[in-house]
Amino acid sequence: MALLAAGGGGLAGTCALLFVTLFGIGSVFPASMTLGQSLGRKASGAASALLGGAEFLLGALASPLVGVFGTGSPMPMAVIMLSAMLCAALALVFLTRPWRTHGPPAWKRGAAS
Repeated sequence: MALLAAGGGGLAGTCALLFVTLFGIGSVFPASMTLGQSLGRKASGAASALLGGAEFLLGALASPLVGVFGTGSPMPMAVIMLSAMLCAALALVFLTRPWRTHGPPAWKRGAAS
């Protein structure tokens, strides 16, 4: 984003930065979908619909925001992408609290539910 803010990079720089970002997203999304669906084992169709619908909803909300902030440079896209990544990081820290582990999930322990 600093490269884009400095006015450098042009099309090649934007494409290179998008490649790196989308490579990371492409690595994380399948794993997150798998983890989300493993938590909703009993209603896998509903879990899949909820996760897919949430992805489409967030994409539909973010796309117009990029256009509202301007179409003359890639900076609005970079700001929206950075904001989404920061929101995801905050959700990880404050909602999932990865430092708190409670052992394996109930379905792995063989507990009846």
